[in-house]
Amino acid sequence: MTPSANPAPSPAAPDATAPSPVAPDATAPGDVHVVRVVQFSDTHFRAAPGARSFTAHEPEDGLAAVLADAARAVEEAAAVVVTGDLADLGEPAAYERLGEALDPLPAPVYCLPGNHDRQDPLQACLPRPNVHLEPAVRIGNWLLLLLDTNADGREPTADGGHRDREDRVHAASQPNLTPVEAARARAILTAARAEHVFLWLHQPPLPETAPAAQGDSELALLVRDFPAIRAIGAGHLHGDLSGTFEGRPVYVCPSSFMSIDTELRRLDGPGYRTYLLHPDGRVETEVRTVPGPLTDAMRATPLPAFLADLLSGRATPEELAALDDAQFEARYGEPRPMARARSGRTGGEAAGGTR
Repeated sequence: MTPSANPAPSPAAPDATAPSPVAPDATAPGDVHVVRVVQFSDTHFRAAPGARSFTAHEPEDGLAAVLADAARAVEEAAAVVVTGDLADLGEPAAYERLGEALDPLPAPVYCLPGNHDRQDPLQACLPRPNVHLEPAVRIGNWLLLLLDTNADGREPTADGGHRDREDRVHAASQPNLTPVEAARARAILTAARAEHVFLWLHQPPLPETAPAAQGDSELALLVRDFPAIRAIGAGHLHGDLSGTFEGRPVYVCPSSFMSIDTELRRLDGPGYRTYLLHPDGRVETEVRTVPGPLTDAMRATPLPAFLADLLSGRATPEELAALDDAQFEARYGEPRPMARARSGRTGGEAAGGTR
């Protein structure tokens, strides 16, 4: 399929904070095609090089490898979606650097925040002519709806808004919606009357990793109330995982920086997902890990002890999150990765449900 085979996306709202519903569809009635989407996730950019975690490469090296491997797919895509943890520490310069890396892509790029991101610098420093923070976009008979599921890492302000909590990274380890975000999503879905909806968020609402999202959470009620939602794409877990939520398939994207092969219980290289969204509502998706020296080096890197505990079931994310930095270091003989990042030593992912 050539790039022109995909209809042009139509932004559903002018910016990430706009409460307005959905703009008119740019495609004519009946003008529907298979919609190709490429998903990147967990780029974890820093303000400057030196942000290595368990890797011998930088986050920008991983993204460059992914962009090179996905070049043909991006060329043919109607959209690229980047599902959070765009920056590792929420630094303004990290968003500047990421925006510069994504802006030249031949497909429009739509980004949403993860628990590592900070709302004000994200909104101020990331957008570019080709890098967007719109909450929704129409493509053919599909609506892509991008949600901020970091409610547990935000707190209400006197003016009715929300601001980031200091412990956002740890607090927002599971998906949740603020009342404002839930209302905006409902308004968009109601006004759009889209035939098919693909939901994008950072933390996947899988029962084993996000028990709080089950039942009657705002997210569960939203999915339950809108049967046009066909599938959910997420990141956060840095691996090729899948499951279901409210009867919809959930697809997790590997990280462009470093991933985890949960089946083989080892670190893995940069990866990404591609999607075919069919006019009848079917979704096809594939995961690709970029071959080459970065992946070879990651697969040869010993799995950190805390990750081995998590993957083997010897520890839960909640148990590790409950340890303070000193307790974590005493247990595993090395600093918690996020503590290393905060102190200026090499670091990346935080342990214990704080990906």
